[in-house]
Amino acid sequence: MADGKSDYEVGYGKPPKHSRFPPGQSGNPKGKQKGKKGLKTDLADELDAKQTIQINGKPVTGRRQQLVVMALAARAAAGDLKAARTLLPLIVQVLGTEDRGTERRRLSPQDQAILDDMLGELGHPETEAGARGQDDRPPPADQEGTKEGGDHDAPQ
Repeated sequence: MADGKSDYEVGYGKPPKHSRFPPGQSGNPKGKQKGKKGLKTDLADELDAKQTIQINGKPVTGRRQQLVVMALAARAAAGDLKAARTLLPLIVQVLGTEDRGTERRRLSPQDQAILDDMLGELGHPETEAGARGQDDRPPPADQEGTKEGGDHDAPQ
């Protein structure tokens, strides 16, 4: 320091020693106390707890989250319109609107051409390239005029 009393340098992140909090004293004394849980933690704990309920006159035991969904689905299936109005938006939000697994996903034409080229070179008869022969196909637009074994490092 300038006055020569100490070697301690005051600056960013280094407050003067006389203005520091004493050991054991917090800078936020009314802040969150140790051991306190938030709403998210409380909700997760409650939904994860096990419970037994009656569904269609039968006792069912499970996690509360699972039981809520099960009871809601059972009421909606039984014709309760209010339960159906609650359940349907939840289904759309969580699962989406598309049917799952009903149709095969198709490759893009470029990806299909690459796959056909590779499988055709291996001689697979199932591919379009293998079925019609590689020589019947025109070369790709970006490789016209290049020779086999040509300069691979040249920009395309």
